[in-house]
Amino acid sequence: MVVYQDSEYRLLYRDVDQMGVLYYSRYLDLFELGRTEWVRDQGFSYRDMEEVLGLMLPVTHAHCDYLSSLRFDDIALIRTYVVAWSAATVRYGYEIYEKSEMRLCVTGEVELGCLTKDKHKPSRLPRSLLEVFEAAAPDKKGRKRN
Repeated sequence: MVVYQDSEYRLLYRDVDQMGVLYYSRYLDLFELGRTEWVRDQGFSYRDMEEVLGLMLPVTHAHCDYLSSLRFDDIALIRTYVVAWSAATVRYGYEIYEKSEMRLCVTGEVELGCLTKDKHKPSRLPRSLLEVFEAAAPDKKGRKRN
């Protein structure tokens, strides 16, 4: 069972480079949008994790394969899912499409590790987030190595 979450984003002028295509690093921003909405759809709040639990999830690995360009005013459809998770890390997978043609433009993965907010020390993921992964991606338990 894979739980997908689809988010949309319309490209603005600020997003494109001199060639008129989405600037390459902006895809990582779309990945962030996707994973934030994925956990929100599962009933979890990154804000609460940071402010109440004192934990944060910095990116420890990012990979992106560029297949086709997105341009100004295109609507990007960001499809997000869990690739793997462990007690202290989660890896999300992404597919970004140009929505009107459902043309696949990018695939990628991002891994996040859990740290304490105050001392930046490694920590376990909060129990509430582990419960989300257990319910939404039980077959993805176990860390995926690069």
